[in-house]
Order: sequence, then structure tokens, then C-alpha cells
Amino acid sequence: MSYWVYSRFDIDLNEAKEKSNFFWYNKKKYIKAISIIFFLIVFRRWRIMLNRSKEKTESKKLKKELVVLNKEKRRLNRELSALKLIISEINSTLNLNRVLDLIIQKGTQIVEAERGSLMLFDHRKEELYIKSSVGLNKRTVSAVRIAPGEGIAGWVFKEGKPLLIKKGAKDPRFKKFKEEEEELKSIISVPLKIKNKVIGVINADDKREGDFFSIDDLNLFSTFANQAAIAIQNAQLHQEVKQQAITDGLTDLYNFRYIKNRLEEEVKRAQRFKHYLALIMADIDDFKKYNDTYGHPEGNKVLKNLANILRSNIREVDIAARYGGEEFIIILPEANREEAKKIAERIRSKVEKCNFADEKNHPERKITISLGITACFQENITPKDLVRKVDQALYLAKTRGKNRVEVI
Repeated sequence: MSYWVYSRFDIDLNEAKEKSNFFWYNKKKYIKAISIIFFLIVFRRWRIMLNRSKEKTESKKLKKELVVLNKEKRRLNRELSALKLIISEINSTLNLNRVLDLIIQKGTQIVEAERGSLMLFDHRKEELYIKSSVGLNKRTVSAVRIAPGEGIAGWVFKEGKPLLIKKGAKDPRFKKFKEEEEELKSIISVPLKIKNKVIGVINADDKREGDFFSIDDLNLFSTFANQAAIAIQNAQLHQEVKQQAITDGLTDLYNFRYIKNRLEEEVKRAQRFKHYLALIMADIDDFKKYNDTYGHPEGNKVLKNLANILRSNIREVDIAARYGGEEFIIILPEANREEAKKIAERIRSKVEKCNFADEKNHPERKITISLGITACFQENITPKDLVRKVDQALYLAKTRGKNRVEVI
């Protein structure tokens, strides 16, 4: 009995221990699982908070970038609007000199430059020269002559590419002229192109208030230069058409219609300001015989060469024209009879000494001209009467032996 009781008691005690051990073992597993779940929850919350922080940072960054972009957009819109108005103003005139002046004035304005110059290419001398400028002294304008490839403007002209120089005069391509008084710090130089052909260069020197030009300034100036080149082309075409209407096609001197109107203006001007006004009429001696002997093509060459002699032996203010056939007329504002006679004698002598032949095949082909002169001073004379008088003087030269000058 007692043995059974003790045995049973041992069995119950063992079962209690086993149950207790099972409970504590599962409790540890439960606590470990709870810990893992808690850690995962905390970690997930931390990741969410971190992502939200990144999103806020990126959002702020994007907002700042958006503000900058909007500001840049507004700036570009203002510049384009201003550019449109400027180009419209430039295109409102077809006077070439006025167009060139407006281009450099407005060009320096849009990039806020202290000085600027517009350079065109002289095909005869093969060099760039300043046609219009802002802020440059007269000595610089008259002295600057640049060959293609020489200096910054010459490089831009030759390569056909724009340049932004922040080193100014320290740039190795810079060419210093002694007439230049300004020390350059920042330069923009852009080619003027018409149908991919460079006709000149537009330059902007030193940004106002000591700043340097930027890439944005270069891009804006380049866009402006493209539109400016179109305006120049339109003005040049207009000038060519206008010039053709008043120019003799063979000699490139003024034609009869132009000289007739110009003489009326000069007579009125001389009478109003009480100035002298002289007139020279020239005629080629025996020109029909020359044409019959050598042919009309050779006669045309004589007319062209004679026109060149006239151009190179009159004053800058004088106006030479082909009056008709082999006759030429020259208006000499503010010149008296003696001054006109000196010019006429110089022309007569040059023509007499000139060989009008092809030197290889015809070593000697000479011509002479006869010239008549008249002048007026404080006289109530009409242009028609003035022409009649100079024609009479020419007639005297013809009847008195030709190759001479007569004055009435």
C-alpha cells in the first residue's frame, strides 16, 4: 500500500516537472517570437520614417529646382519679348546705315555691354573694318583693320563660330591696338551669317557693373546676330535695287535721271547758301571712229576705263555721271571756275597718257577727250541753263582742236 502510494506520488511529481519544463520552454519561444515581431514592427516604422524624410528632402529639392526653372523661364520670356521688339524696330527701316547703327545699339543693350562694334568685310582689301560702334573713340574706329584669322574678331570671321572670352586682353588670340584706351575684361564675338556665308562680326565688350558675360549672354547674342544678319541682307538688297535704278549699268557711274534730279538740288542749295557751283562736261574725241576700227566691245572697255579715271580724279563731294553715249558730266559743289579747270585738266592729261588697249596684242590704243566748264555764284540760273552753258563750252573745245578744256 505504502509502496503504491509512493510510486504514484513519484509519477505525479515527474509529470508536474515535465509540464513545468514544457511551459517554460514554450514561454521562451513565445517571448522570442514576440521580440522578433516587435523588432520587425520597429524596423518597418523606421524605414517608413526614413523614406518619408527622404521624400520630404527630395520634395524640397524639387520645389527649389522648380522655382529656379520658373524664374529662368520668365527671364527667357522677357528676353525673347525684348528681342522680338528690337528686331521689329530694326526691320522697320531699309536704310543700310540706319540698320547697322540700330543693330549695334540694341545688341549692346540686350547683353548689357559697355561697348560694342559691328565689323564688315571689305572684299577689295580683304580685311574687317568697323562700320558702326557704341562706346568706342573715333581713333579706334578708324584704326582697327583685321585680317581673317587675326585677333578674336578675325578668328570668329574665319571659323564662323561665336566666342565667349572671360580673360579679355589676356586671351592669346586678342590683338591690341595702340588707339584702344579701354582695358577689356570680357568679350563676346559672334559671326554675322547670310546663307552660311559670313559677312562680318558683331562684338560686345565688358558687361556693365564689372560682371563677366555668361553662356546665356552668348546664346542670346547669337540669336540676335542671326536675326540682325537677315535685316542687313534686306537692307543691302534694297540698296542694290535702289542703286541700280540710279546707276549706269556699263560704267557704274550715276545715270542721266539721277544727275538731272541731283543738279536741281545742288543749284537750289548753291543759291540758298550763296555757294559756288561748277559743272564739267566731257566727250570722247572721235569715238565713232574708235568703235568702227576696234568694235563696240572694245569701245565699251574704253567707257569703263574712262569712268574709273573720272572717279579717281575728282573730289569726294563731286558727282560724276554718264550723260549719254560717250558724254559724261560732273557736278562740283562749292567749286569755282578755276578749281573746276584744275580738275578738268588733270582728267584730260590722265586720259591722254592712258593706254586703253590690251597690252599683249595691241600695245598702243590712245584716245583723247574734250571738256567744257561753267560755274555759277549768286546767280538766278536754272539747271537747264547751266547745262546749256557747259554744253557750249564743250562745243568750243571741240571746234578749237579737241583734247582741250574750255571755260564759259
